[in-house]
Formats: sequence, structure tokens, C-alpha cells
Amino acid sequence: MKRIMKLALLTALTIVGKSATSTAQDLKAGQPYPFTEGARYSELVINSRINDFKANTSASGFGIFDSQGNLVTAPNNTKFTLDYVPGLVAKAILEAVDYYKDRAEVDVRPWFYAVQNYANYLDITPGGKAGMSFDDLNAVKLYFKLQQLAASGLFADSPYHTNGATLTTAGKRFADALKGISVADADYAIKASTLADAAGGWWHKASYIDQMWCDGQYMGPALLAQMINEYADYSPISDNDWDLITRQFTISWHYLWNPEVQLLYHAFTADPAGEAASKWAGVSATPGAEVYHSAEYWGRAEAWYFLALVDVLEQMKAAGLTATDNYTTLLGYLRQLAAGIAARQDEATGCWYQLLNHDGTYVADTYDASYRYTSSPVANYLESSCTAIFIAAYLKGMRLGLYDTDYTALARKAYQGFVENFMVSDGKGGIHLVRCCKSAGLGGSNYRDGSANYYLMGKDTKPTSTEGDDFYTEGKVLGGFIMAATEYERLSDAATALSAPRRLSVPDDSIYTLSGHPLAQEPRHGIYIKSGRKHLH
Repeated sequence: MKRIMKLALLTALTIVGKSATSTAQDLKAGQPYPFTEGARYSELVINSRINDFKANTSASGFGIFDSQGNLVTAPNNTKFTLDYVPGLVAKAILEAVDYYKDRAEVDVRPWFYAVQNYANYLDITPGGKAGMSFDDLNAVKLYFKLQQLAASGLFADSPYHTNGATLTTAGKRFADALKGISVADADYAIKASTLADAAGGWWHKASYIDQMWCDGQYMGPALLAQMINEYADYSPISDNDWDLITRQFTISWHYLWNPEVQLLYHAFTADPAGEAASKWAGVSATPGAEVYHSAEYWGRAEAWYFLALVDVLEQMKAAGLTATDNYTTLLGYLRQLAAGIAARQDEATGCWYQLLNHDGTYVADTYDASYRYTSSPVANYLESSCTAIFIAAYLKGMRLGLYDTDYTALARKAYQGFVENFMVSDGKGGIHLVRCCKSAGLGGSNYRDGSANYYLMGKDTKPTSTEGDDFYTEGKVLGGFIMAATEYERLSDAATALSAPRRLSVPDDSIYTLSGHPLAQEPRHGIYIKSGRKHLH
């Protein structure tokens, strides 16, 4: 199997007769990877890192399987419940599986079996089921594509998990996630008595009282939107769940969007006088002059919000809601944010900085001595995870027809810049994706004040690199780039018409989700269709 994986890596950059100028085999560890137009980077990255990446600093690799579903290399995983970072990677891999499943270029069966194994063995955390953390629910998104692929008949049962058992597991995860969202809506939401304009806004976590973060819009509302369309046993948790979803964005947009800067602050608190946000830079509880938002514009938080808008609008389009006020409102937010982020693209590289409102001349020279990873000055740097997610959001949004501006040139420049600036040889025939901020947050049990210097020097924010223990691929950039690469390859294939996907017919009596995928069972509510012969694409 190791020989097969090595051959896959060597051939991953040879597409329709066009070879890259170099392969990972020719490069030393840490050496930059050259960009080659037409290269299938999704395959290279998945095969390189599927068994070896991290969630912040925790090992999170999936098992390596052969094409018949046999386990060849055990999972490299120290997290024993679903986690949003490996969940993101799994979701991204399944998007690549879905795109290439009908094509001759890639054998996606090992990827499917790797994610299927992860999904069947691990469960949602108790806190996630209790509505206490949307981070603990976000991984459930992987089960939407997994159930579609398991029900498609394209993948034989593995020796470990049948497709039927996988569908049963997916149903259990959906039910638990829906219950968790329902509890969060009832118990962990801002009250009118705290801040009337923000009433009903979901807390980022139960421990972050009365706070809404950009990150949380990707973790919570975007999950609920997909659940409405693609969970057959879905039951509404409010009078109108689309209104509920939209309200999460209207509240957060109102308090986070700076129209002058055209960016979103990382988070806001509905209670600036409360203890939960007492250490935040920028917040003020002065009566009549309250400041509710944090101080800075962090790249990855912006990226989560951006992609969340794209994903929710995709689901609203599938549900036939494009004529509604909700759709129009969210589309307006998306277009403003897309323009604001485009204005911050680095002209030289096409990438984006850790702090979007600063360039590389900003240098952090000090931070709280009890919570920093270095005492040496740290300059603002081009950051890989936000760059990857931005690329994915621009490309997917264009594919869905969501923008009123053509961002093709921007996305192409960013994609090339990503490869040239963040993709390096791992010294073993594969690649690593580096310069990813491992984590960042506000308040909590740690001293995280959300200042510019925190995002550059805070203990948890240390970026990955090509040196020492920091030389690894973090899952947030891995998942983000796999999504970006799959979208880029869709765009390239469509532009050059290299090899049209083979259409797979399904039986005449199949039931479909509104987004066009077959369901394995009759739905409980009436927004699905049952009609004549369809295609999976």
C-alpha cells in the first residue's frame, strides 16, 4: 500500500499529459512546492495528509484503506469524539469524492472508506448533544455527503462498515445534533432583557455567555440550514427555522460589520459590563457609549462567516427561497463581505494576512507575559487557513451564481499564491501546508484579549512552520484547501472541457433532497421531491 500511495503522489501532478516541473520526491523537507497549472492538488494533498494532520496540536489522521475497504494503516487519532477540525477535513474529502466519483482520473474509494470509518466510530460529545458548543456539532456536516454516497450504490460494503449501518449512524448523528441546536436555541441565547436588538442570538458556547462570534455562524446556522434540506426526519425547532437562521446573521452583522473598514470584527458581547468579556480589548461598558464588539479583524473568523453565508444561500436556493427577504438580506451581506475581503488581498502574493486590516509592516512587540508563545517581536504574516477558505468561498459562490462581481482572476491568483507560499515538501514524498494559525479566541479561561498583538503573540495563536514541532499540517487549513482545490478543479475542468463527468442514473422511484441527492428513506416532511429519472450531479 505504501508503494501505491507513493505512486499516487508521483502521478497526482500529471494531468492530461501536462507534468509539473518538480514533484515532492525531488524536494527536501520544508522546500517550497512549485505551482503547476492543471495539477490536481486535491489528490496530492489528500493522499499526503489523510493519515497525518492535527487539530491544533492533537493528532487527527484517518485510517488508510485500499480500494476494497480493507484497513492498511490504522488511524492516527487522539480525539475519541467528533471534533470540528477532523470533521471539516472529512467533509472536504467527501466533496472531492463526490466530484471525482464518476470520473476516471482518481480512485476515490480509499478516501470514502477512510471517512466512513471515522464517522461510524466516533460520536458527538455530551456537551454538543446538550447544546453547549456548536464547535462540537459542526462535524455532523460530514454525514450529509456521507449518507448520499453510502446510498448511491457506488461503494461496496467494507469489511468493517456496511452502507446500511452508515446510514443508520448518520441518522443518529442528525437526531442528536438537531436536539443540541434546539437546546442551544432555548437555553444558550441572548435574552431581550440583556440586549433587545440581539435577542435570540446563539451564544458561541455555553461558557461564552451572551457572546456571538463570526466562527459560530459556520458552526451553527449553516448546519441547521443543511439539516432542513437533507435530514429526512427533520422536525422544525421554531415557527420558521429559515427566519431563525437569518436572525443569527442579522444580529451578528449588525454588531460586527464595520462599513468604513468593510470587514467584520471577530465577536461581540451583548453584555459589555459582564465578566465574560471583561478582558476584551475595545469593549466599553460606559453608559450611553457602549462598545459591544472586539477590537480586531481576524482572517479565519472572517473566512468562517464568509463560507457560512455561501453555504446557507446554497441551501436557500435549493429550498426555492430566492424570492424571500431572508435570501435577499443574506445575499447582500455576502456581496459586501466579498468586496471587503477582496480589497484586502495582498497584491504581491494573492494571499491574505492573519490580521486583515494590517499588512506585513505591523509588528507586535509585546503581549501578556503569562500568555504568549514568544517574547520576540512578531510581524503580521500571510496566513494559510483564511486564504484557503476565502478561495473556497469565492469559487463556490461563483459556481452558485451568488456574486455581482467576477472574482475569477482574484481566486486564480490566490490559488497559485497559496501553493507557492504555503505548500512545502514533507521530505517523505508528500507535502505539508504551513503558516496556519493554530487557534485563537476571546476570553474564556485564558488571557485572550483580542488585541492585534494577541493574534500574533498569544500562546494559542502560534502558527505552524517548517521548523521543529511546528512542522505539520493543521486540519483547518487542510480542510479549507481541499475544498478550495476541488472547487478550482471544477472551474478548470469546466473551462477546458477536459473530460465531462459520466452521469449516473438512479431508479425512477427515487426520492430526492431539494439539492438533488437521493434519500435512503421516505422523509417525514414535505419539501422533498419524488419524480422521474435523475442524475446525481
